[in-house]
Amino acid sequence: MYGNWVIAKGSSIGGRHIEDNLPCQDSNAVFFNLEMDYGIAIVSDGAGSASQSDLGSKIVVDNGIELLNERFSETSFQDLIQKEQIEVESFFIEFYKLLYKKFEEYSTGNDLPIKSLAATSIIVVFSKSGLICSHIGDGRAGYQDSENNWHSILEPFKGEEANQTIFITSDIWEKPNEFIRTTKVNNQIQSFTLMSDGCESASFELNRFNVEIQLYEKLNNPYPKFFNPNIAILRELALSRKSAEEIDDLWLKFLHDGNSKFESEIDDKTLILGTLINNVSNA
Repeated sequence: MYGNWVIAKGSSIGGRHIEDNLPCQDSNAVFFNLEMDYGIAIVSDGAGSASQSDLGSKIVVDNGIELLNERFSETSFQDLIQKEQIEVESFFIEFYKLLYKKFEEYSTGNDLPIKSLAATSIIVVFSKSGLICSHIGDGRAGYQDSENNWHSILEPFKGEEANQTIFITSDIWEKPNEFIRTTKVNNQIQSFTLMSDGCESASFELNRFNVEIQLYEKLNNPYPKFFNPNIAILRELALSRKSAEEIDDLWLKFLHDGNSKFESEIDDKTLILGTLINNVSNA
């Protein structure tokens, strides 16, 4: 289904939404183009303060893949990743403008305030030769290089207040280059991940106490002790010919209560994890 990649994806409702009888406001999607040898993974986190944000996150994932594939029919992913950083950024700014129009159309067609659909967006376009990550808002993303080292590829947007971020429906379109952040990795990779912020405390090193200055310092490091065992499991599942649907079912259960942090998390949890496995198709 994903060529030589095995990918797990899922969105698990958080404890607070269960208590308040609200829907999961996260969404996700994965697509792989076998002919052109690239994939697209998308995570969207609906704003807790927006009444229809579960619909907004679905607009991101339902339209994002289609719009990107249309743009890649004009400029291939392999060509894009070779371009200068400013050209890659411009490509994704134009993509996000098209995606915002989908929000405007939905808002008008359903008589809803556009800000009631507020949602973030993280997109990773990947191949074994590299990847591009572009995002609006918070969350985390990272990749594993060919030497097994993990790297972050996303700096979450944080506002002045706690838990404050921006959304695709925010007032960012006069200066979109200040809010749409894009990173490219033009080297071989073997794994990647992207997630909503409900998963970051379980999978990223976020803080460390600096003894010299006697203060905590903020970090943004994918945690190998989380990712490496899960990658090994994904490869085992692929070798045992588990279907994508079976893998996703197992992954969703893991996100629900697979460790103590996931089990106690009150926010919705979405996490996509993919790894390259040669000569095995997850069909």
